[in-house]
Amino acid sequence: MMPFSARTLIVVAVGGGFAILGNMLSYVMVGQINQRLPENERISYLWWDLRVRKKHREMYPESKLASLFDLCGILMVLCFPLLLWSFGILSNPFKTP
Repeated sequence: MMPFSARTLIVVAVGGGFAILGNMLSYVMVGQINQRLPENERISYLWWDLRVRKKHREMYPESKLASLFDLCGILMVLCFPLLLWSFGILSNPFKTP
């Protein structure tokens, strides 16, 4: 017997896919920003914050990467209620075990 249903595994895979895609997009944005900055002002790939989105939008106003990064974050958060639903928690939230 499988410990999790196929529905749960699919929701986890989709949510994880959005997380990985968002991470990859953030690395691309940091790389593009670092191409235009001098050596002493470059951003680390490991320690950065959401100011990267703002700086990327300023340097590349026509780019859609920041919007795609935001979309991945939103879709990843929306997968959480789906995960609760797949566990059966949202079907009857007041049910005691």
